[in-house]
Amino acid sequence: MFEKLIIKFISQTANIDDLNRLTKFLDDKKNLEIFKSFIKTNYYSIYAMQNFERDDILKFLQKRILDEKRKISRKKIFKKLLRYAAILTLFFGLGYYYNSFQIDNKKEFIIPDDDDIVLTTSDGKNIILDEESDVIQVESKVKLNKNSGQLNYNKISKINFQNKEPVVHTLKVPHGKKFKLLLSDGTLVHLNSGSELKYPASFQENKPRVVFLQGEAYFNVAERTNQIFTVNTKTVNVEVYGTEFNFKNYPEDRFSDVVLVHGSIGLYSKFNQEITMLKPSTKGSFDNTNYSISQEKINTSIYTSWIDGVIVFRNESFDNIISKLERIYNVEIINNGQQGLDETFNAKININEEDINEVLSYFNKIHNIKYQTFKNKIIIN
Repeated sequence: MFEKLIIKFISQTANIDDLNRLTKFLDDKKNLEIFKSFIKTNYYSIYAMQNFERDDILKFLQKRILDEKRKISRKKIFKKLLRYAAILTLFFGLGYYYNSFQIDNKKEFIIPDDDDIVLTTSDGKNIILDEESDVIQVESKVKLNKNSGQLNYNKISKINFQNKEPVVHTLKVPHGKKFKLLLSDGTLVHLNSGSELKYPASFQENKPRVVFLQGEAYFNVAERTNQIFTVNTKTVNVEVYGTEFNFKNYPEDRFSDVVLVHGSIGLYSKFNQEITMLKPSTKGSFDNTNYSISQEKINTSIYTSWIDGVIVFRNESFDNIISKLERIYNVEIINNGQQGLDETFNAKININEEDINEVLSYFNKIHNIKYQTFKNKIIIN
């Protein structure tokens, strides 16, 4: 029983009753030593519990209990709000407002989960792109088709957007998922996990086509002679002249990488407007620390195979691999080990066939990297 309570504590699944029972167990000095030993053995160094005295541990447990009570209190308040919302929905249903207004408000009150693919419309409405929906109502009188994990804008009637300000949408893909987007000009965008793209619902004629990216995406840009296509980020931009390329720009990464597969692109930063032209099979890298741009010849398949569910690591540091695995599998990885930090690794995984435990098992066999899993948390020893 005592050991189960410790495991619940480490995996952060312990409720108030569990924490209270654990506190009572720690009154026994023998149990206290077992607790500290278990923490130390499992390398759970987030709280450095192995160095705490009994009073420090009890204070920490009391704080956890207080946090749990606050969570329960917030849930009760939220349930009350839901009851009020249900009453209001009934009130609207009696005919005090138009039916169309009722539908819009139901959508606006949708609160997405962390693992939902979410489309945010120009008026701030969130639409969850689940697997069941084939037709999506995005604006007044504007519907989109969705099939095979792809949202299609190419058949939108331009009449809906004439003589208006640009209607901008934002598509957010969470960790652990991918999604495809066919823009109104026919440009196909593959969005990788943990990515966000902001774009016009319909590009205006004779004006530049501009989208904003955070994360990673593969672009197959529809060529238009008199209409340049630009991908903007907070620090670096890409001008496109009809091409296929991969753009990786996660905020936690030091480098923003652009890999050109076909065609021609120009890379420039917000700090230096001089354009660096890239040729096919070239990677251009923007250093977010010193704002410099470098380029090198590469095998493009290493950087673009994620579209087909294959991830290739070549001479990657273990920290970089951990960061990518967290995004791909939507897990939290805590690295308490010292081995491998100065070493680089090579690996190839198929995320459609291999789960995170199979991937870590490979590192365990080849590099003797040991780990433990607690739901979606992984501790590397």
